[in-house]
Amino acid sequence: MRLIKRLIELAVVVLIISLFMMNKDVTVQITYFGLSQPVTLAFWELVTICVSLGIIIAAIGDFITHYKWLSERKRLLKADQEHQQVVENLNKDIRQLHAENANLRQDLEQKSAEIDSLKAAKEQAFPTSEKPIFSETGELGGLSGEITGKTDK
Repeated sequence: MRLIKRLIELAVVVLIISLFMMNKDVTVQITYFGLSQPVTLAFWELVTICVSLGIIIAAIGDFITHYKWLSERKRLLKADQEHQQVVENLNKDIRQLHAENANLRQDLEQKSAEIDSLKAAKEQAFPTSEKPIFSETGELGGLSGEITGKTDK
């Protein structure tokens, strides 16, 4: 779109220059090494050529910039889609982990309830007032001591 806009600007500038500079009798001679005769141009022709080249260069620059922007936009959209895929996969993994966590929590609650019921059954079988004959510390009926091969006399 900018290319068309620049070309329309070029046409308007060329029309204005041709209307106002047509009657000017100013000429410029361009001598260059290798030319047999110098090139004679009217001033308005030289201005028209220079302005036209400037506008054409600007239009081409706008076109190239626009093309690069479009390619960059496509690249960014592609990267965005890839990132969205990664985010969706991570969200899916999170949902699976939440479900697994809920299952593990239910199993834990069930097992803790079983353990509590086993503790209650053990306490009913062995009330806390009765002490077993052998305790875990190696005490015998509340007495403690070492067993050695010596006898006391």
